[in-house]
Amino acid sequence: MLAAGNLKKGMTFIEVMLAISILLIVILGNSYLTAYGKGQISLRENYRSALQLACQKLEQIKADDYYNIEEGEFSEELSVGNLNCTLNTLTLDCGSYKNVKADVCWTQGGTPYNVNLVTFIVPE
Repeated sequence: MLAAGNLKKGMTFIEVMLAISILLIVILGNSYLTAYGKGQISLRENYRSALQLACQKLEQIKADDYYNIEEGEFSEELSVGNLNCTLNTLTLDCGSYKNVKADVCWTQGGTPYNVNLVTFIVPE
């Protein structure tokens, strides 16, 4: 039988501090994961935009007559949504075909990124 004086009611200070500490660790972990996730979403959106720009440039070059495609290196600054980038194209005449490279470069969070696409164009 328990005596009335031995019953504890409520929580001790240590239990409260432990619960607050655990809750704080969970909240900080979730906020870190949320911020990291948002950064990755933004990076993937920029990759998708850069890939679309490179594809668009290659298709534009391929749509031209084979003999009108200029050989050389060209660069242009572009801005699409939040993406400020540089689109570099390099066309090489390899005799029976032309080698065309499209490179989209940008910087996000101080880190440089790029997307490279290559195609070969032959006369019809």
